[in-house]
Amino acid sequence: MSSEGAFAPFFLSICSPRLRDNELLNYAIKALTSKCYADALLAVEYVCRRYPSKSMPAVLRAKILQACLPELSIKAWYNAWLRDPENPILQDAMLNVWLSSGATANVLALGCAFLPERCQAHTHSSLMQLLSQVKATTIGVCWKSGLAIEGMLFNPAPLSESQRMRLIVTDGVFRLYYDVPADGTRFKFDWTERPGVWSLAFINEALDKTEPQLLHGSPLVFAEPTSSKLKDNKAGLGSTDVVEKKPVDIIIPVYRDYALVKACLDSVLLSQDQNKTHTEVIVIDDASPEPALSAWLDSLAECGKIILLRNTYNLGFIESSNRGLGQNTEHDVVLLNADTLVQGDWIDRLNTALYSAMDIASVTPWSNNGEISSFPKIGKASASPTLPQLIQVDTIAAKLRSAGHSADIELPACCGFTMMMRRSVLDQIGLLDGVELIRGYGEEVDWCLRARAIGYRHLAATGVFVAHAGTASFRFEKTLRVHQNRAVLVSRYPNYYPEYHQFIKNDPLKKVRQNLFAALKQSNSEWLASVNYIEEKAEFATVLPSALPTSCARIAVWQHRASSTSASKILVLARAIASYKPSVLALRLLVIGEASEALWHTGVVDVLPSLTKQANTLLSDAALIGLSGCSVLLTENSQTAPLGIPHIQLDAEFEPRAWLEGWLIQQANKLQYEKNLGGACLV
Repeated sequence: MSSEGAFAPFFLSICSPRLRDNELLNYAIKALTSKCYADALLAVEYVCRRYPSKSMPAVLRAKILQACLPELSIKAWYNAWLRDPENPILQDAMLNVWLSSGATANVLALGCAFLPERCQAHTHSSLMQLLSQVKATTIGVCWKSGLAIEGMLFNPAPLSESQRMRLIVTDGVFRLYYDVPADGTRFKFDWTERPGVWSLAFINEALDKTEPQLLHGSPLVFAEPTSSKLKDNKAGLGSTDVVEKKPVDIIIPVYRDYALVKACLDSVLLSQDQNKTHTEVIVIDDASPEPALSAWLDSLAECGKIILLRNTYNLGFIESSNRGLGQNTEHDVVLLNADTLVQGDWIDRLNTALYSAMDIASVTPWSNNGEISSFPKIGKASASPTLPQLIQVDTIAAKLRSAGHSADIELPACCGFTMMMRRSVLDQIGLLDGVELIRGYGEEVDWCLRARAIGYRHLAATGVFVAHAGTASFRFEKTLRVHQNRAVLVSRYPNYYPEYHQFIKNDPLKKVRQNLFAALKQSNSEWLASVNYIEEKAEFATVLPSALPTSCARIAVWQHRASSTSASKILVLARAIASYKPSVLALRLLVIGEASEALWHTGVVDVLPSLTKQANTLLSDAALIGLSGCSVLLTENSQTAPLGIPHIQLDAEFEPRAWLEGWLIQQANKLQYEKNLGGACLV
């Protein structure tokens, strides 16, 4: 305790804002050591919210929760890993927690996704120990090393004396065979003058099952990066464009989720007769692990409803898409995710937008889950409409566009869930980049920015709405691939993400979105009503969690604003608490929202910056009120405050010092009563 009477950590009151974050982390470590978990959690949560991309505060929070709330440790370590997905220490820490919880399938899947980069960096030993605990069979990994292929095979069971396995390297046409070591030592062979997309698989002849198994890191693409082609395409845009529209290929890469794929293809095939544009449906079966899905695709191909391309080995979204893009080189194309629904003359309407000007390279429609073209909120995914709901939404969007009540808006880049691309632009800048971008994510942004570099534009086609479920084909691997591919995009286009975030902030689609929203509301859209209900539903706890061990009692201040009418009263209250001389009950304020320097300087406040609606937090404000043991909540607006705790209204009649004096007497009487009954100590 300080000489002024304020309860530790009073030193935070004299810290500059720049030093406060480090001091709070140090205090959290000390509080964890002394098992004052509530104190530790509040201190580290402040820093986590201030620096949502920093991993160190999230790691400390995970350690605290592992000690006091082990049921949250899986989510806590996953949250820490999200902030630095390529950090091997965080990878191992997260997988260890998953392993202890019994999530062996996730450990195996994500551990194998980590392995190629870990082997390349010589940091794979601890990861292999983890994988051995989930009884992993033979695992192979590969990577490019300049113009060479490197890799490793790990076989837990004894082989023949040679400890070697047969390796197959194929581009779908040619097959090459190599005998490579299977004891975890590296193999390497030159790959000069062999461009293409090469898959690597191994055969374990010691097992009854001799079906080749794909190496993690496959396929390896040996080609000139598509970004390097820009220097050859400065002659100007539109030189090969013609006004006449081309046939359109609908390209759908498929991997798993039979029900969603069937719904998507059924909607596409049903819509074909409703479009004047000649279309061909090209489906790429990317070595699906679902026999029923592959068999159904075979039946569609036999009936002539689709053109089916089947990859011998899984190539990932980028190279599967490129295979489809190269099928009919005279056609425009639509890249369509296999978890979408379409309806009506959607192709004709996209085509009209694409050919609305000669400098349009691609267009993308509205969607419930389309990132920059999401509706009803930009950048925020909503539940997917059913097909009947989609028909209503899409029909209204089309009517607004044809009546001139909406307009197509230029975008920094289109979203790849549904993207119509002009063939003449593909001819100029090439296909998607599978050389430096890994498997999927960000490839459409790269393509759009290459087109922009030679003068083309991209549009949101606001007269079309496509439903998008947003499946998780890559599961947890998505985070890793997004992180890796984003780094490539940042190095190539350093201004793109600032431009993207500025677009989200300015929201040029706002007026068009409002018009569509109003029209859907007037039409009693069932889908819009359900989305709005979910969006507006309160997300605070109705029953607060039990308190963690703490060094003091706390009073919570809900959604405090430095500019609010009650700010001066909260400051008076904090100063009164700072001058209070506790004999039994130490006291602090938990301020959720903004805290002025004057409030910090009282030395008796814990602060939680308010969460934004977009924030992906581990612990809500309401949960932290309960965990920190707050016994009363001061608020200007009780309607937004959590339930399960007494509310005190911060109105004109609230007098801080008088209220505090009365509250302290009440608490002292309560403690004395519990003591007389042999009650438990304060926690």
